[in-house]
Amino acid sequence: MDIMQVLCTRRTFRAFTQEPVPGEVLTDILEAGRLANCGANRQSLRFVVAEKPEDVARLCELTKWAAAIPDGAGTPAPEQRPTLFIVVLQDISVPGHSDIDVGIAVASMTTAAWARGVGSCIIGTLPRDRTAQFLKLPENLQVHTGIAFGYPAHKSTVVPLKDGQKKYWRDEKGDYYVPKYAISDIVRYL
Repeated sequence: MDIMQVLCTRRTFRAFTQEPVPGEVLTDILEAGRLANCGANRQSLRFVVAEKPEDVARLCELTKWAAAIPDGAGTPAPEQRPTLFIVVLQDISVPGHSDIDVGIAVASMTTAAWARGVGSCIIGTLPRDRTAQFLKLPENLQVHTGIAFGYPAHKSTVVPLKDGQKKYWRDEKGDYYVPKYAISDIVRYL
């Protein structure tokens, strides 16, 4: 896929096949995070990789999935959990650690994954203290974001936003539909 095709089709996935993410794809994902731009070249991000099913399961249990979908219906069933989970950490001993740096790295990592057919779900709702305890982190490392990875078990499609309704939804097959503004609605030229 060319880069615009990757960006136009990279969506959030919340149900995965149980095919493991190959080591070379994991390496690409981590390299994308490592090489991501960061302010003043601070390099304050660190990553914890969970591949063992019991570790992935624990991180999934700590996570609140798809808040826009009622009754926890966006939470993957055990047989549809991701096969890979990466927790993005900030080293707070590095002056100037930044949410922007995290955003750039996470976007790079999920884009690199999707270029290889691996879907993802960026999760900001990890309970930071309990996740840090589970990961046995030293005090200088703080949990920022989790990213679930795996091969998608459903489709996720961008649809035109209608009547200002931004809430995404699932159909009866479990496929997701994500409303987005048209470019003409969000861009103003001088």
